[in-house]
Amino acid sequence: MSQRIFVSGATGVLGRRVVPALVAAGHEVTANVRNPHARGAAEAAGAATDTVDLFDREATARLGDAHDAIVHIATSIPTGASGRRRSGWAMNDRLRSEAAANLAAAMAESGGRYVGESITFPYVDAGDEWINESHPRSYFWGNQTCVDAEAASTSVTAAGGHGVCLRFAMFFADDSAHVQMIRSLAKRGIYGPPGRSDAPTSWIHVDDAASAVVAALGAAPGSYNVAEPDPTTHGAHAAALASAVGRTRLRRLPNPIVKLAGEGLVSLSRAQRISSAALTDATGWKPRRSVIDCWAT
Repeated sequence: MSQRIFVSGATGVLGRRVVPALVAAGHEVTANVRNPHARGAAEAAGAATDTVDLFDREATARLGDAHDAIVHIATSIPTGASGRRRSGWAMNDRLRSEAAANLAAAMAESGGRYVGESITFPYVDAGDEWINESHPRSYFWGNQTCVDAEAASTSVTAAGGHGVCLRFAMFFADDSAHVQMIRSLAKRGIYGPPGRSDAPTSWIHVDDAASAVVAALGAAPGSYNVAEPDPTTHGAHAAALASAVGRTRLRRLPNPIVKLAGEGLVSLSRAQRISSAALTDATGWKPRRSVIDCWAT
């Protein structure tokens, strides 16, 4: 059934895939945009466009009357040195907390559907075991507002609406800043992602992430993991990446350097084999791409 859907973050790495995927699924999409170039791209994909201040409670409240669903995937993830400073995460924190609360309130009031974004990184290290949505989590200041993001989805369901939160594994996209940084380091002989060589690490190709967002509109309320089908180890990724850049091997960042780089990298070094079985069971969605195969492309 076609729905009227408002998409925040419509021009980001994920949003650029979500908007055309929703249109292709037959939905009427309104993309939130902030510049003329982004507006043209969204309209070319078949969406209407609007510019709404996500931090304006009155402006976001009006979205509930005009839309059946809100997809909130706006983020502002810092890279490089800014990612090691709390100030670098300020905007992302506001999007996960303040903006999420505003958009969820609009759907709670109207009884509509809300799909929000979270991440899998807070799951505690599980060695080689599969991780489902009930696995324990722990946070640090850089991802603590994931709690707020997930609470926004829960609040919609509590009010009689339909709230879903998608916990995404690490994105892979050729146009994402962190993938470009990892490739750049590899060309210099360094494997950037932290973690033991034998530790599993979970990714999700952004095209699969986009199809998961579309599928989530038909899921029962709750939180769902979104990850690739067969996570493999850091060692396997390092070997694939070395081959892709024409090197025999890549040297890894020593643990002391990881710790000095900040709590974010330490958090990312956890062994995680993420299961997406719950979303598959709920909607039939299945991830199609294994990220280890994508380094060579």
